[in-house]
Amino acid sequence: NGHTILAFLTFFAIQTGFAIIAAAFVWIEPIAGGSGIPEVKCYLNGIDLPNVGSPHTLFCKVLGVICSVSAGLPVGKEGPMVHSGAVVATTISSGKTRNDVEVRDFVACGAAAGVCTAFSAPIGGILFALEEGASYWGPSLTWRCFFCTMLALSTLYALNSMGTAFGKMGFNKLFSFGNFIYEGESSFAVYELLLFVALGAAGGIIGAIFNDTNEKLTRWRMKRVNYSKQRRFMEVICVSALVSVVTFMLPLLWFKCTPLPTKRLPHELALLEELVPFRCEKGKEYNELASLYFTEPGVAIRQLFHLHQHAFSDAALFLFFIPYICLAVIVYGIAVPSGLFVPSLLSGAAFGRLFGNLLHKLHPAGLAYSNTYALIGAAAVLGGMARMTISLTVILLECTGNEEFVLPLMLTLMTAKIVGGLFNDDLYHIHIHLKKGVSFLEAEYKPPPRQQEYVGCCLDQLPSYNDNLF
Repeated sequence: NGHTILAFLTFFAIQTGFAIIAAAFVWIEPIAGGSGIPEVKCYLNGIDLPNVGSPHTLFCKVLGVICSVSAGLPVGKEGPMVHSGAVVATTISSGKTRNDVEVRDFVACGAAAGVCTAFSAPIGGILFALEEGASYWGPSLTWRCFFCTMLALSTLYALNSMGTAFGKMGFNKLFSFGNFIYEGESSFAVYELLLFVALGAAGGIIGAIFNDTNEKLTRWRMKRVNYSKQRRFMEVICVSALVSVVTFMLPLLWFKCTPLPTKRLPHELALLEELVPFRCEKGKEYNELASLYFTEPGVAIRQLFHLHQHAFSDAALFLFFIPYICLAVIVYGIAVPSGLFVPSLLSGAAFGRLFGNLLHKLHPAGLAYSNTYALIGAAAVLGGMARMTISLTVILLECTGNEEFVLPLMLTLMTAKIVGGLFNDDLYHIHIHLKKGVSFLEAEYKPPPRQQEYVGCCLDQLPSYNDNLF
């Protein structure tokens, strides 16, 4: 209504208030900060970190991530859901299991259930625990994870059916990318697989830059910030203020009002209602940047995936992708519970849609819609950051519900993993190696220079190690 300063102050106060509450929970329990996936990986690797599985941590993690997401920070709740599932498993198995091996299996099942409930992807949750979680896997653990994710998804369906007709599923409440609607016999041509590989390589480079920059920021925080709770708390306030200013000023400075499309497809009606008429005429126009910054990240992802009629210009996509991913780099590591799945998917979707728009300008006919490139771009950036292949392919397939994207996703994620691996490790391993007193047992054994050694030499070396292992 023209009250720009009042609107900004309200926006700033609400976001900063939620960020302060999230930081307060991390002040109470420091291990509740971050995504929790590196801590779960350490626990499953045999490293008993203090309070990683305590109910106190679960309380601070769940309430903290609600506030950090509500604060408008570029974070997701999916990573903390993995940690929360692991804590629930640890709490249930506490005092009821014979040895640490069974506790570890329970934690692996809890991590799988966390992914299942975060993405509504039960098979993807099992594969995540297999690929990224457990250091040991056996047939009995496969069955346990399958049974656990089945129960988790059943509970999720039962809870999401509330508010709808009795016995009917409220699928609109679950995390989903929606069904991809396209014209013709296929959503992409065979020769476009090479373009998907190129997009995967670009995603691998973006992920490597993201990981390297965040590693340097984390090292700086360890020296200048993390040794003091007061400094960590003040850093959250400063970063939240930065995010509020950037995410409000960019839509404010975007003077173009885009008219709503007159031809509206049935699957686009709900998404068109989510477009934000910030400083535009309501019901007739919308602000492109405001529609990406001010909406819930899951809605913004679906808008990039499904709105066909050139809903977002190249300039808007560029002005969203660069600031958003830069803010995500800065935010990951501050003292709030935060995940990186959804921010990586959202920034990657913007990058992929921009990539598709540029290709259509070079070659107007014969290429897939830009929304297909948005999906591939989302997978490329997330794969370049996390370096997951099998589990991420299945998770994205379960979220899209379209098996036609199996090969493009496999090629993209494999390329992103290979290209990103040429420069550095995935972000979770980087943060594991940055933890003090943690000696992570890697998956691949690197043989020492000498092939034989006397037992006495090993016994002489063991007292000098301070590994905190089972």
